[in-house]
Amino acid sequence: MKIERGVMVMKGGKAWGVTYEDGHSTSYGWMDPEDAPIHDPKYCKKPTDVTWAASYLIPELSTGTVVPVERRTEVITNPG
Repeated sequence: MKIERGVMVMKGGKAWGVTYEDGHSTSYGWMDPEDAPIHDPKYCKKPTDVTWAASYLIPELSTGTVVPVERRTEVITNPG
């Protein structure tokens, strides 16, 4: 079992992360927490800490909150 602990920026049950990227373009937004990045709480104290200082994303990120999370991943082989 893999256990990840840290914080996520969350709003309305969704977490902030990359919603699309193809090598040419990257889009950010609210997504399912199981697919969102977990951040180190040492460096992520407020929602805007997950972007750069003059980012156009700051107004939207400011609507979220930093939430402690734990994600557990378990792989089961031959579940039958």
